[in-house]
Amino acid sequence: MRLTTCSVAYLCLLLAGSSGHAQDKSVELQNDGRIVGFTEPYKQIRVASPETGILERLHVNEGDVVEQGAPLATLDTDVHQALLDIAQAGRDARGRLDSAQAEVVMRADRLEKLKILLQRGHARQEEVARAATDLSIAQGNLLSVQEQQELKKMEYDKLVVQLERRTISARLAGVITRILKQPGEFVAPNDPQVVQLVQLNPLTAVFMAERQAITRLSVGQKVDVEFVDAGRVVPGEIEFVSPTIDAESGTVKVKVMIANPTGELQSGERCALQTAD
Repeated sequence: MRLTTCSVAYLCLLLAGSSGHAQDKSVELQNDGRIVGFTEPYKQIRVASPETGILERLHVNEGDVVEQGAPLATLDTDVHQALLDIAQAGRDARGRLDSAQAEVVMRADRLEKLKILLQRGHARQEEVARAATDLSIAQGNLLSVQEQQELKKMEYDKLVVQLERRTISARLAGVITRILKQPGEFVAPNDPQVVQLVQLNPLTAVFMAERQAITRLSVGQKVDVEFVDAGRVVPGEIEFVSPTIDAESGTVKVKVMIANPTGELQSGERCALQTAD
């Protein structure tokens, strides 16, 4: 199909009008003084297990709200519980300790009696010296047993900690958004994540502001954030203004912290930051 001269001219006129309209719209958005962004979780972590083993039980489901420290999952504990029982028996055993203490009492009593006999001329100095040596040896044996008991107590305490670490707990209060491991799966050192947890109180609103707009923004500044779809305005506080400019867009990232104690505000919502004076 061949275009006539008039058709070409009419097409050029249409394109020029369309371009002018787009430029006018861009100017209106800039003059509006708002920066459009979106909300996201304040923190988002994949909770990992510090220990390896078979995942025995999940205590949560997707969508559950959990408090900090709440149990999320448990690894198998059969071997660790057996080792803990053995360590407890060793820690509580008192046979050698009682024997060593009795030996010290006996040696000390014998030494005192020999000293009395020496004063009365019924014992020799060599006997007293030997009794003192025997007492020192008994006291050393007692100290050795006490040190071994202390080591057994420390070993028991270590196993208690290891057993506790096989229960994976929430590092912060939030919502479970994804289950990464199911009971029966192996939690390996190269893949220790079990669940994904997000913190929605507070929320973070992320904006990409033009360079001239950030001159009116500073960390700690109180601002109003409009939730576009919900039609409401909530207070926030600027938590971060990037010191660098994105090379592709020429914008600067700004993060605003928004309190969300009731959970009414949703992550992923469109929002706007008012920057006009």
